[in-house]
Amino acid sequence: MIVQELAHPSLLINHEIFDTRRLKEGDHIYAWRTRSELYSHHGIYTATDRVVHFIGPKAKGPLKACRKCGYKRKMHGGVIETCLDCFLSGSDVLYVYRYGMSMRDLQLSSHVLCQTCTIKKSKPASEVVETAKEKLEVGFGTYNLVSNNCEDFATFCKTGTSFCQQAYRR
Repeated sequence: MIVQELAHPSLLINHEIFDTRRLKEGDHIYAWRTRSELYSHHGIYTATDRVVHFIGPKAKGPLKACRKCGYKRKMHGGVIETCLDCFLSGSDVLYVYRYGMSMRDLQLSSHVLCQTCTIKKSKPASEVVETAKEKLEVGFGTYNLVSNNCEDFATFCKTGTSFCQQAYRR
């Protein structure tokens, strides 16, 4: 698996590539779900090889329980915790969403890059993970592709405010 992190916000094509051992608890991660990069799936990295994420009722997943984490596709959707492999669901590249970008760097960046970073500040990692784990117990409402989705969930865990930038580019 490849994890990509933008080397500098004004560089869309050049990425610094590193392995999953560099992921930190509380990171907002995402992976593109289609080869044409029409949409991405987002979650919060909570521990070694574990991700809390919000899925819709028709989310793809294994019919048999995953040998690593025990995840088995559920038809009702909701907030779940899985291993990285189940989170990726066939994608082989993982990205890290960036918080606390300067307005200058955001203005220099391209349209696509603006979908993967924000000027909003992140809460401390321990609070991010605590919020994600809390939502495992209490949920995050009804999944809606446009107004309450996985990116809304991840940004809520990171900032206390839900927002989905990919919904606005449609």
